[in-house]
Amino acid sequence: MGDVTKLRPWRVHKFPWGSAVKHAGGRWERVYLHPDGQEIDVSKLNVVLTEQGIKFMSR
Repeated sequence: MGDVTKLRPWRVHKFPWGSAVKHAGGRWERVYLHPDGQEIDVSKLNVVLTEQGIKFMSR
C-alpha cells in the first residue's frame, strides 16, 4: 500500500478585508488580504479574526 497521508479538514472564511484559512477544529493558519492577496502566516500567533480586522493577542 505504501505511505498514508493524513488529511486535514480545512475551512475558508471570508471577511470584508480578505479571507482566512482555519483547521476545522483548531487555529487560524493563513490570512489573505484584499485586494492584493498578501498572505500572512498566523499559525504560530494568537489572533482573533472579526469583520473589522485581525486582532493580535498576547500569549
